[in-house]
Amino acid sequence: MPVVELKFPLQGAVIPADHGYFLYAALSRVLPVLHQWQDISICGISGVTDTTRNLHLQANSKLRLRIDAEKVGSLFPLAGKSLKIAQANIRLGIPKTQLLKPHSNLYSRLVLIKMQRDLTPSNFLDSLHKQLQALGIHNRAILFDDHKQGFVRKTIYLKGKQLVGYPVLLTGLSPQESLLLQEKGIGGKRKMGCGSFVGVRG
Repeated sequence: MPVVELKFPLQGAVIPADHGYFLYAALSRVLPVLHQWQDISICGISGVTDTTRNLHLQANSKLRLRIDAEKVGSLFPLAGKSLKIAQANIRLGIPKTQLLKPHSNLYSRLVLIKMQRDLTPSNFLDSLHKQLQALGIHNRAILFDDHKQGFVRKTIYLKGKQLVGYPVLLTGLSPQESLLLQEKGIGGKRKMGCGSFVGVRG
């Protein structure tokens, strides 16, 4: 069964940049069945982040959800619904539905991998590459270095607990590898915007 992506347009102004848990909770209040589904990816909301960890929604901001095609109809009731994201409110529009498209370059804003060792860039990459190889993907992942403070790490807060991971870029993927990675993702907290990959240029 192919995986389908739904893109919901949004109405709203500003939400927390770290909105994964709030978004999942808000969607689950509308569709409680989300708690039961393990195969859904909630890719988060796009926008422009400022220095105070707020996300400013733009005219082209979207919420992306990925799910097996047979379940797509169960998500349509989200259209037109208002969601409370922390102290902010957004409204979902009518989604566009499409099959995933292959991109040779894929990016995830935050990958979380449960580590048995210290979360150093080297240890993280070792664990990441093992998960990629398990999918049959042997491309080397790229982490980001800001040349001042070292490799860029990102965090999310879940019920008062801070979880730390890294943004990840993969390049030179074959169409088959690209579609597989978009379908499966990498790491944990896939319902909270982590480990989902989207296409990027360059």
